[in-house]
Amino acid sequence: MRRALGLILLSVLVVLTGCSGVFGGSGEPTETVTPAAVPTDEPTPTPAPRLAPGITEQGIVSPRALVVAHQSFLQNRSFTRRSNSTALAANGSTVLRTTSSLRAGPPGEGLYSVIERNGSYVSQESATISTRSEAWWDGGQYVVRRTFSNGTTTYGQPSNSVTRANIGTGTLPYLLESFGTNDTTVTDRLTRNGTTLYRVEGTSDGPRQPNTTLRLLVDSRGVVHEYTTIRQLSTGPAVSRSVTKTRLVAINETDAPERPSWVDDALNQTTSTASSGTELAG
Repeated sequence: MRRALGLILLSVLVVLTGCSGVFGGSGEPTETVTPAAVPTDEPTPTPAPRLAPGITEQGIVSPRALVVAHQSFLQNRSFTRRSNSTALAANGSTVLRTTSSLRAGPPGEGLYSVIERNGSYVSQESATISTRSEAWWDGGQYVVRRTFSNGTTTYGQPSNSVTRANIGTGTLPYLLESFGTNDTTVTDRLTRNGTTLYRVEGTSDGPRQPNTTLRLLVDSRGVVHEYTTIRQLSTGPAVSRSVTKTRLVAINETDAPERPSWVDDALNQTTSTASSGTELAG
């Protein structure tokens, strides 16, 4: 299963026209007359009111602004992120279930992630897909332990740059790149625990994110509390559709996770290696 993203760029050209004139008479002092303003063909549109950073009533107008606001909010707060994903075969049967949980303690504390996978797709790809992945990050050390169906355990120290902000955002920037005002709309607003949430829905058919339906619940600060994706895949009968739902919970209420005992083994057995860091994504 390969992810792809798409981004449609629109360009608008506005042409303004005007006129002016000078009148004079023989033998009389020349008088300059200021012409009346000529109205443009169309009135300047009134910008839609902003509901949240990057979002207006028209939908998502700036994915980047939304991502930055989400990251900024989580930077100095504890939180827990939970995700459930189901991959379906062409006949509708479930071939892969994935659950993940990321606990981010208060600033200065560690982050711990667990991803568990089960289903026939794991068995088919047993050499490359782990049944359990764990990751630990404490602001400096970033280590991963992967366990496979045959009992094999591997360790890694990804060398890519990891920050608290991009861990908290997970795959959201990757996902939102394809969506804008042309393919999203605000469909509802609701109140949850005293907070107003805007429901944003859209569909992307672009080359980077084809056949993907997106649903978001966003508050006025730009915090994405929940998002769901439904992807129609073209990888053959093995996997034809995937559904993923991710929720942000326990904001400012998540305790600092304990440092796993296997971290020392990981540090002793591995050296830095290139990695996408997906064990902390969500």
